[in-house]
Amino acid sequence: MKDYYTTLGISRDASADEIKKAYRKKALECHPDRNPGDAQAEKDFKAISEAYEALSDENRRRIYDQYGEEGLKGGGMGGGGFHPGGFSSMEEALRTFMGAFGGGGGGSIFDSFFGGGGFEGGGETARKGASKKVSITVSFEEAARGVEKDLAIVNYITCESCSGSGAKSKTGIKGCGACQGKGQIFQNRGFFSMTSTCPHCQGVGQVITDPCKDCNGAGRVKDKQRIKIRIPPGVDSGMTLKMNGYGDAGEAGGPAGDLFVAITVEPHDVFIRQGDDVLLDTPISFTEAALGCKKELPTPLGETVRLTIPEGVQSGKILRASGKGFPNVHGRGSGDLLVKVNVETPVKLSEKQKELLRQLAENEAPQNQPQRKSFLEKIKVFFSEC
Repeated sequence: MKDYYTTLGISRDASADEIKKAYRKKALECHPDRNPGDAQAEKDFKAISEAYEALSDENRRRIYDQYGEEGLKGGGMGGGGFHPGGFSSMEEALRTFMGAFGGGGGGSIFDSFFGGGGFEGGGETARKGASKKVSITVSFEEAARGVEKDLAIVNYITCESCSGSGAKSKTGIKGCGACQGKGQIFQNRGFFSMTSTCPHCQGVGQVITDPCKDCNGAGRVKDKQRIKIRIPPGVDSGMTLKMNGYGDAGEAGGPAGDLFVAITVEPHDVFIRQGDDVLLDTPISFTEAALGCKKELPTPLGETVRLTIPEGVQSGKILRASGKGFPNVHGRGSGDLLVKVNVETPVKLSEKQKELLRQLAENEAPQNQPQRKSFLEKIKVFFSEC
C-alpha cells in the first residue's frame, strides 16, 4: 500500500504550504530533464506527482486520510478525475509539476527555475472550454422519483459558419512563419531543452488571414441553449451533478467544458428526510394505541404501506417499514420509512365519554401503566435517599 506522506517525506499533519514545498524540492531533484535516461528518476517523479495530486487537494486529502488509496478510486456525485495507482504517462506528471510551479506562465516560480516556458513536447494549443455552474430546485416528490428538467443556459458554442476554425474558408488559414507552424519557440539552455509559446500565433501554429464574419475569428459565438437535465432518484440538497461537455465550447479544437448542477430539494409538509430514511410523524387515538390497529400510510414514492400498530404502543415509539423510504441515489436499494407514533389525548369529551373514562380509571392496575410505575419507583428511591 502506498503512503503518500512518506513519498513526499512529510508528516501527516503537514500544512498545504509544507506539502507544496516538499513536492517542489523532490520534483526538481528527480525531474527527467535533470536525469536524462534515468528510469528510476522518471518512476520517482511520477510517484511524487501522484502523491502531490492527492494531498494538495483538501477533499482528496480528507478521503485519503480516512480510507487510504482505495478511497480515492471511488467516484462520487460530481467526482474529479484523480486515478490512483500511478500516472499513466509522463505528460500527466509534468502537468502536475507545472501546476505546482504556477503553471509555467510569466512571472511564476516555474520561470525562476527554468527560465520560462514549458518542456519540449509539453505544449498543447487546444484549450478546454470553461465549465459552468447552475443551481436547480426540485420538489421532495421529484427527488424521490427522479425527474427531467429543462434549463436555459447561455454559453459559448462552436461557430457553425466556420465549424470552429475562425476562418471564412480553408484558404483563410496560414501556417505561422514565426514558429514554422509548431506553436512553440525552442531554446537550448545547458542540459535543458526549453520551449515557450509563440507570441505571434499564441501557440496555435496558424494565423487567420481571412476571419469568419460571424465569430470574428474566435471560432465560438455566445448563444442561449435549452438543455434537458436528468435528475436521478434519490438526490439530496447539496449534491452536484456533472454534465460532461455542456460548458463553453473549447478553443482551437479543444473539448468543451462541463456543466455542474447544484441541487436543492424542497422540504415536505409531512415527511422528514434522514439520509435515505424518511420519518413520518403519525397521530393515533388513545383507543387505537391501547387496543392496537392497522394503518394505511403514504410513502415518499406516492404508494401506501399497511402498518400494524401493536397493542399498548407508547407515544414516541418508532416503527419501521423496511425499504419504503428514499431510493439511494447510487442505486443501492432504498432506505426505510420510520413511523413515529404520536398518541393524541382526546379533547371536548361528551359526558358519556367522560363517564367511560372514569370507569376505566377505577379499574386501572399498575401493569396497565408501565412507564408511570417505573417513574413512581424512581421517585420513591430518590426521596428515600434524601
